[in-house]
Amino acid sequence: MEQTEALVFEHLLENMTDGVFLVGYDGHIRMENTIAADMLEVKDSVLYGKTMVELISADSRNDEFYECITLAVFKNERISDIVPFYNKSGKRLLRLVVSPLRDREENIAAIVMLSDVTEITELGRKNEFLNKKLVDFIDRFVKVMIGAIDKRSHFNATHTKKMVAYAMKYLIYLEEQGRGISEEKKAPFIASVWMHDVGKIVIPYNILEKQNRLGGKEKDIKNKVEVAILCDRLKIMELSEKTKSEIESETKSKIEIEIKDINQHIEDLQNAYEFIISINNNGIIDDETKERVYEIAKLRCDTYSGGTVNLLDEYDVEALTVERGNLTPFERKKVNSHAAETYEILSQMNFEGPYKDVPKWAGRHHEFLDGTGYPEGLTGKDISWETRVLTIIDIYDALTADDRPYKPPLSPEKAFSILEEMRDEGKIDGEILEDFKESGAWRK
Repeated sequence: MEQTEALVFEHLLENMTDGVFLVGYDGHIRMENTIAADMLEVKDSVLYGKTMVELISADSRNDEFYECITLAVFKNERISDIVPFYNKSGKRLLRLVVSPLRDREENIAAIVMLSDVTEITELGRKNEFLNKKLVDFIDRFVKVMIGAIDKRSHFNATHTKKMVAYAMKYLIYLEEQGRGISEEKKAPFIASVWMHDVGKIVIPYNILEKQNRLGGKEKDIKNKVEVAILCDRLKIMELSEKTKSEIESETKSKIEIEIKDINQHIEDLQNAYEFIISINNNGIIDDETKERVYEIAKLRCDTYSGGTVNLLDEYDVEALTVERGNLTPFERKKVNSHAAETYEILSQMNFEGPYKDVPKWAGRHHEFLDGTGYPEGLTGKDISWETRVLTIIDIYDALTADDRPYKPPLSPEKAFSILEEMRDEGKIDGEILEDFKESGAWRK
């Protein structure tokens, strides 16, 4: 190397922000900059000219550091690693890069570059620890919050926990089959299962907790019937008093007919109320029952104020004639809105990284592949694998749940039969359904 080139090289070496020194293939330190000497806490006169053997012998705690350099020199190849280095200041973490230095076509030395990454590494470790603590906190918070939401409805209290159990066992099954999802996706997927019903927190309690068709209004109807019957009996008493006085037989006959009609009205009201109570908990209503409801709805009832009202109002008739379930169309729409509310709530949490799709996975668990689901009416191409799984286990648990007062639980066989019908209709994923069935993840 010419003198001018050597001066330029030395000047460049001294102005680098990383520590640099050269190791000849005879094992001697040929050149170094001040940064390297400072990092290793040695003076130029001590480092320059030393052999690698001498440096290794100086402090056995730094064997890993020097062995890394020696190995790179011996193998004549590039090595990059983060290794500890001990000096008077204590333990430091150095990023060590050793590369062959060539002069035209011949390797003449190995160049060693050092960067002190102690603070960055420690900061990374602290961040990793804090992130883990944050994830653990969020995990606990989600479970507590979901538990509170589930408890709003006593007949829905175990729904989410059962779904999480199904999902986790299903993931284990896929893993055993060699078809498991990536580790990065497992935690976000389970989080979406935990939070799929978070939107129910904004559903009115009286709708979410509704246990029968009338939702407690049967008490109002009972009171209406009792008042009407009381008024009728008072009328009968008054008319009976008239028959005891001296009146014409024709008038007396009319009064007796009127009393008979009132007694029939009382009997009709009693029968109507018994009929209402008998169908109040029915999950399915046929056409004959509907007609009976329409008929008794028009029965007139006297009130304390002297007026009259129909036995059933519009809401009562609508609730008692719902063909399946116990929710009116308005109430059903309100409950169904929990899926959209779930998406809105979770979207505000600004999930990032592997968790960024959690709001979509959770908020779309009522979507069907044929576009007949809600809230967006999506079709198969827009529905992810995670959401498809969520949909199937949600339906399965709803069908087999034994804590719903408005319907009896179905056996697993019957539940899978219904799911298979939905598969045949193009609503749910057939491959996932078959996998879920074969996995046994649904077994208690």
